[in-house]
Amino acid sequence: MTFPASYVVRVVFAGLAVAALVTGYIGLNTYAKTLGLPSAPLDLLYWDLQLFVFDSAPLDDPSPLPSALEFARFAAPGVTVYTLVDGARLLFAAELRRFRARRSKEHVVVCGSGSAAVALVERLRAASTRIVLIGSAPVAAVGDRKVLYVRGDARSPATLRAAGIQRASVLYACEPDSSANTAIALAAHGVARPGGRHPLSAYALITDPDLCAALRARRLSLPGRPRLRLDFFNLDELAARVLLDRHPIVNEQPVVLIGLDAFGRSLLVEMARRRRLAPSPGPLPVTIIDAHAARTVRALCHRFEFVADVCALTTHDAPPGDFPLGNPPLGELLPAEPPQRVFVCHDDQDLALKTALTSPRLWNCGPGSLVVRVEEAGTFSRAFDSVHLLEGLSGALRVFAVNEEAGDPQLIGEDLVETLARAIHDSYVAENTARRHVRATNPSLVPWESLPPHLRAANRRQAEDIGRKLTSIGCALAPRVEPELHFAFKDYEIEQLAMMEHERWLRDLIADGWARGPVRDTGTRRHPDLGGWDDISDAAKEKDRDTVRNLPRILSTAGFQIVRVG
Repeated sequence: MTFPASYVVRVVFAGLAVAALVTGYIGLNTYAKTLGLPSAPLDLLYWDLQLFVFDSAPLDDPSPLPSALEFARFAAPGVTVYTLVDGARLLFAAELRRFRARRSKEHVVVCGSGSAAVALVERLRAASTRIVLIGSAPVAAVGDRKVLYVRGDARSPATLRAAGIQRASVLYACEPDSSANTAIALAAHGVARPGGRHPLSAYALITDPDLCAALRARRLSLPGRPRLRLDFFNLDELAARVLLDRHPIVNEQPVVLIGLDAFGRSLLVEMARRRRLAPSPGPLPVTIIDAHAARTVRALCHRFEFVADVCALTTHDAPPGDFPLGNPPLGELLPAEPPQRVFVCHDDQDLALKTALTSPRLWNCGPGSLVVRVEEAGTFSRAFDSVHLLEGLSGALRVFAVNEEAGDPQLIGEDLVETLARAIHDSYVAENTARRHVRATNPSLVPWESLPPHLRAANRRQAEDIGRKLTSIGCALAPRVEPELHFAFKDYEIEQLAMMEHERWLRDLIADGWARGPVRDTGTRRHPDLGGWDDISDAAKEKDRDTVRNLPRILSTAGFQIVRVG
């Protein structure tokens, strides 16, 4: 085990202080008897302590000193000088850190001291990003020059200014309390730098998925060019995407979900969303076990109709504490065919691990088939890997730490505009796949990650304009919690929004160097529809109208709905 040099130096001087105290006392005892001075223990201790402040009375006599006292009279002041220098260094280092934090530029500000903030700081450190942390320092980051610390309440504008927020590039509010994170983001808006080509990006952690969706919907309706690019994120939703990237559903074998807390619900919706985009012979069998499985699934399918379209859902209302010997036992709740994947999704990580480790029927589905959600970043996975507690399960169990996996700056940075841009593209792929179009004739029929950058940018610009369009007709975006509030555009609204969409598309292409030409040619950047609304073909107008007509359906797949507010 290695120790920092500063720690070793402090230990050495602490030992030297003890040695000076002991040898000084012994030497003074001998010297006092030589000089005929009082040698009471308290007198000797008083003179001994005076050695550390350069003023021990017996040393005023010119008589030769004993060797022990000779050592102590140099060692004690040396300890005093080191203590003063080290104290000054620490004081000035703290002041220097505060000055560096305030004067930093294009850095990242992280607010919070919980596991989510720690995981995010670790990711940012690995990417060599300059970080200013408002909160206590993670142990692993102590002494790291990339991380500066500011103490105080991140909701205070003064604390944010001390963190250099006016010159920062990104702010992450990662406190456990969602309302505190929202307040931090709003405080940042008040002190963020005005103007500039790149406004501050702020991301606030919201632990409730429905509240997160509601706040994101309101964010899209912000008018004008804000000083703060604000968005909200939910770790369970991000983690569900990461988990299915890492453990994809690859065949028609059943899937089992145990627990429908926030993570379980997000996982089911994300699994259905991906299934909807992939050609498959039939619905995916999904068995769901939870204390309120039927009611929760019914509500999810009411909100996201495509879940029931692409999944054959079987629900069992079974309290999780009854496993594995409940009534009925777990074995009777599982599908007859061995599942390809079992996800244990309880928010309570002790309950999740208990369910996995006390249910032998879940162990025989193959390597990596049993995935258990835990919260603390890496705690369990590191322990299992180093101690090999699960070696006898043939690698069946995988521990998935939500904070560690979802605390990825790149994932968090995929804001609402990115989400809606994906939904627009996913809808386009699903619609054209249903019409039996193939990639050979339409290269755009690829997953979002494989889409060329210029097409992804086009989808983002279309998504970013949704709020402006809805506001123009007295409508707003809301989380899709009441699908019975049916919405349909009126004919004149379709025409108005189609014209707005064409004008937006026209501005984008002209800014990108396109010009009007008889036929579309990507190489020379020519397009026949680069003209005013009255100058384009009926087919082009109908395409813009279809874009507007499809908007409610596209938004519903992303968990949103349009509501009339005027």
